[in-house]
Amino acid sequence: MLKTVESFSDPLTAHLAKGRLEVEGILAFIANENHVWANWMVSHALGGVKVQVLENNFEEAKMIIGQHLNGEFEEDLSEEFDNFEVMTCPQCGGIKIHSKASLFSKIMLVLTFGIFRIIYKTLNTSHQCELCKFKWKSFF
Repeated sequence: MLKTVESFSDPLTAHLAKGRLEVEGILAFIANENHVWANWMVSHALGGVKVQVLENNFEEAKMIIGQHLNGEFEEDLSEEFDNFEVMTCPQCGGIKIHSKASLFSKIMLVLTFGIFRIIYKTLNTSHQCELCKFKWKSFF
């Protein structure tokens, strides 16, 4: 029987988590992916795109996904790929960063999608380091 380890709002993020589990030797499956690809607005109604594993692998998978979401494997990427840059805190150099789009970007997303049926790329993002609580903004 399959158990859901984590749910994500988009299929790409779910596939990254699935890939991490498979690298660690755990067979994983994705549920609700096609529904969300067809109509991304139903993602939350379905409970997101789910990463599922066999019951006997659930605890280990939960731990690995937790590490993945905390960014503990990002340093491995920078060692593997020369041009991979991990976002770090400008104050303490920490890699555990929480980011969110600004209110203006969210409003523009709703307006442009509602009126023109196009998706506005969020440009203004605020970040906060989970270690030292330093806050900063980026404009990209």
